Amino acid sequence: MCGLVGRLEFTGAPIDPDRLARACDALAQRGPDDQGLWIDGPIGLAHRRLSILDLSPRGHQPMHLAAGRLSIVFNGEIYNFRDVRETLAASGHRFESDGDTEVILAAWRQWGPACLPRLNGMFAFALWDARERRLWLARDRLGVKPLCYRLDRDRIAFASTADALAAFGDLPLSASPEAARLYLDLGYLPGEVSAWAEVHRLGAGCLMCVESGGRSRIERWWRLAGAPAGEGSSEPTPRVPGDEAGALDALEAQIAASVERRLVSDVPVGAFLSGGIDSSLVVALMRRAGGTVRTYTIGFDDPRYDESIHARAVAQHLGVHNTHERIGPADLLDTLDTLTARYDEPFADSSAIPTLLLARLARREVTVALSGDGGDELFGGYPYHRIVEQLAPWHASLRPLARLARSLVGVRAGHRAALALQALAAPDLASMYAGFRSPLRLLDQPLFPGDARPAGRWMREHAMPGIAEHSADGARRPVAERMMDLDLLTYLESDILVKVDRATMAFGLEARNPFLDWRVVRCAHALPRSLRSNPAGGKRALRQLLARHLPASLIDRPKAGFVVPIREWLRGPLRDPFRAAIADGFLCREGWIDRRVALRAFDDHAAGRAHHEHLLWALAMYERWHASRARPLAATH
Repeated sequence: MCGLVGRLEFTGAPIDPDRLARACDALAQRGPDDQGLWIDGPIGLAHRRLSILDLSPRGHQPMHLAAGRLSIVFNGEIYNFRDVRETLAASGHRFESDGDTEVILAAWRQWGPACLPRLNGMFAFALWDARERRLWLARDRLGVKPLCYRLDRDRIAFASTADALAAFGDLPLSASPEAARLYLDLGYLPGEVSAWAEVHRLGAGCLMCVESGGRSRIERWWRLAGAPAGEGSSEPTPRVPGDEAGALDALEAQIAASVERRLVSDVPVGAFLSGGIDSSLVVALMRRAGGTVRTYTIGFDDPRYDESIHARAVAQHLGVHNTHERIGPADLLDTLDTLTARYDEPFADSSAIPTLLLARLARREVTVALSGDGGDELFGGYPYHRIVEQLAPWHASLRPLARLARSLVGVRAGHRAALALQALAAPDLASMYAGFRSPLRLLDQPLFPGDARPAGRWMREHAMPGIAEHSADGARRPVAERMMDLDLLTYLESDILVKVDRATMAFGLEARNPFLDWRVVRCAHALPRSLRSNPAGGKRALRQLLARHLPASLIDRPKAGFVVPIREWLRGPLRDPFRAAIADGFLCREGWIDRRVALRAFDDHAAGRAHHEHLLWALAMYERWHASRARPLAATH
């Protein structure tokens, strides 16, 4: 787990080593154990290393192969690298290191870009082919590891974070109004969208080729099963029996194998444990795999938000060691500055705060931590999955009436009622999904000039083309399953995985996600519908698997999540500073949002007339981000 940065000058101008070193220094938190720079005329690669496999100097990056023809900087882990290595060794390849980076280089030399489907892991890498004079940028299937770039007619610069691109000092960056509207309408920056107009994220499952003269192309090398035809590999789906018992056995076998693959490490490994279904199942399978299991839990002083008692009960039943830390409002508020510093773009998910504290706690004892991320998106863990499945038969006939009722009831509707009316009123699945996710969903006036709500359009144009409408047998897929795919391709990649990556990397900790192994993803898609999109209850498959390891009393309880009391904070200690930040902030000054609407929402919330905490938090986090980045950038240009 590391950080990478580099650039290629199309004009042939030599790379400035000082600028490259500054950009590399911006990634120091991601890789505290080692650093390396390599320059060859117009191409420069730099790397910060967090040593996980092969702790010796042989794992140093940038790494080279074939007498310097191939050079790579790599962030991530290849869990099946030993299997790939054996295959390559049988073809005559010889290896000098014991890690996975050299395996990627050898695999590329053997198969070229066709090696990517052979790699099972989380990765982002930049590979320079000196003979072909081509730069290749690649990202893993689901976008676990980040990679962004800035491309113009003279150069391409790329890095793990946008902050590293800004650290070059000679690449002007300006905030994007379109990105700001998407962020506020959706609650996160989706897909390839960056908060900076000049920066783009390489999409999950994508490969970018850049020639030394400046020509570039991006292709998708992986798609979800059953996605519309196009480029992208299609790995075989693991065999899943049609009956529930057999399907559950197949799913457990895949998840257990994924857990075991993620236990391979030359440094201590632990796990995050919330006491919820996903993390509890991961820990149970770690325990079954053998050895000492260390788990880490954050608890809250406020019992309304505290799940630590459940986590400790799970740990006790499974016989694993649990380290927990209770935190209060002061601890959470003190983390705000760390959040702003370590998240390179505006981030509206308040659960990033306890995630940072959890990562800090785990890093005191381990360097790798397994998590349960992906369980909700793959197995239907969010309430709106059930809402849309129940409302789907009535959507067409009740939509006109729902639109009228939604406009009359407005924000005075209860949260669940408002969601149901909004779902019925939406013209299509993309708009329905964007509405469920939107911090603007309970606002009764347009925040943007002209009421331009871009999230639904973005979903239609960029996310829906990757969603299969029909299954392999030609039957129309349930709405809930298609919405879960949207979660996987958008919310998971652009919110959950960003949150965990930045929080863990802030403390030099590697997070691994067993549910996001491609075999588990394929297996989940092949489950009988009664296990995956059952409107009677979420995550039925995972609940039944967990029942093999825990009693019902530790399973059957409401979903809580990593909740932070921002509703109360915005009526208490954060009310005045956050209101001032929004009123005098960049978004209002530039006219990107309506100041009157924003402040009315704030005042209604502060007075208890409405609950707009998610919108207000998103606005304040944008302003904090912009204020922290805009001044240093202005000073360098």
